[in-house]
Amino acid sequence: MKLTIIVTFIFAFFSTFITEVYLKNKGLGDPVRYDSSILYGYSPKPNQKKKRIAGSYVTINEVGLRSINSWKSEKKKILFLGDSVTYGGSYIDDKDIFSTKVCSKLKNFICGNAGVNAYSTLNIVLRSKLDSRIQDADVYIYLFPPGDFYRDYANSQTAHFYLNNKSFFLPAITEAISFVFTKYDLNNSISKYDDTNTNYEDYFKIIDFSIKNLKEEISNKISNKKKIFIFLSNEKSDKNYKKKINKYVKDSLLREMDNIILLNETLNDDDFFYDESVHLNIRGHEVVADKIFKIIENKINN
Repeated sequence: MKLTIIVTFIFAFFSTFITEVYLKNKGLGDPVRYDSSILYGYSPKPNQKKKRIAGSYVTINEVGLRSINSWKSEKKKILFLGDSVTYGGSYIDDKDIFSTKVCSKLKNFICGNAGVNAYSTLNIVLRSKLDSRIQDADVYIYLFPPGDFYRDYANSQTAHFYLNNKSFFLPAITEAISFVFTKYDLNNSISKYDDTNTNYEDYFKIIDFSIKNLKEEISNKISNKKKIFIFLSNEKSDKNYKKKINKYVKDSLLREMDNIILLNETLNDDDFFYDESVHLNIRGHEVVADKIFKIIENKINN
């Protein structure tokens, strides 16, 4: 009996040890940490540098922007705003995201990336308007997939984001458990099982509301002498905005706002996408950076 217990303990110990080492080698164990905000939901805590998936580095500067540059600079500043597409994900290195690549071509500017996973258009607008740390940017570049306009406002309880700097025992396993338990929350099958009859027209209403708020914020920025660029990316499964809801987003933006720049022609090659939805791989970030640079180069240097 004692021998069985000892063997079981040794097996469990080594299994746990091997699992922890394996997950650490995959990049888990030290995730990007976030601050909650009543103003815009959440944003990365300042002053972080994390080695993540496949050895990619994620650097957050002193004002909560993904950037290898300090925001305290005498150079002019370009601020990118968006969701996870703009943020780039933990599998894309700092040097390979399009915000970094754009600034590598511009000698007189630094860039900051305020893209955050799971942001909706409402989160982005509120961050643009109310985050006092980033109001001194000279150029604001917004990039939206269509889904941002009909996504719920995301608060700090969204997904599996860490809202603390705690050190956990077996941190890689802890992060994996946190992800699984958040994604497969038991409440999703009990109290949060949703049998609401959805009215499809409500999606159009929230799109209209999102565009209205974006339009107001853009007007505010222009009145404060900021240069503005707005890009609409696409989805791998809907390259040319043919889905009814995505077409509505595109058509409404083009009707309600000036100078909307569509990225569907740039991104119509499947190889430019990271996965089956909207995220970009390294090549995708490169072509988007080239497109943005060509559009903004002369306009921001004048």
